[in-house]
Amino acid sequence: MTDALLQLSGVRAAYGDLQALFDITLEVHAGEIVTLIGANGAGKTTTLRVISGALRATGGTVRFDGHDISGLPAHAMPERGISHVPEGRQLFPFMTVEENLDPRRAPPSTSSSSCSPGSRSAADSSPARCRAASSRWSPSHAA
Repeated sequence: MTDALLQLSGVRAAYGDLQALFDITLEVHAGEIVTLIGANGAGKTTTLRVISGALRATGGTVRFDGHDISGLPAHAMPERGISHVPEGRQLFPFMTVEENLDPRRAPPSTSSSSCSPGSRSAADSSPARCRAASSRWSPSHAA
């Protein structure tokens, strides 16, 4: 048995008939910082999706903190300390960074009504949060 915090052993994954990962083996120990580097289509995002439960592996095992998490769904991962935040997708633009990292903490409503006085809490209806909630991302914001 290894003392790795995260361990992938022989992980394979596919999108339909297209196999994307071929026997990935990886260990990350507590305190380490690890990066996945590779060309577009090399399997970096697919590896992260398998770890976070967003994509089920077709083979191999994923272990975290000594437990096999291979078949667990994405919604079961935050309570184990695993989150996957895709970059640049603006998936949840009305949520704070903390809420994006732990969807269980998401507010019950992300509509503009949450920015009205008396809605949930003063912190939720702060002017900065309401401005962020009312604006939409556009390519001009990326410059």
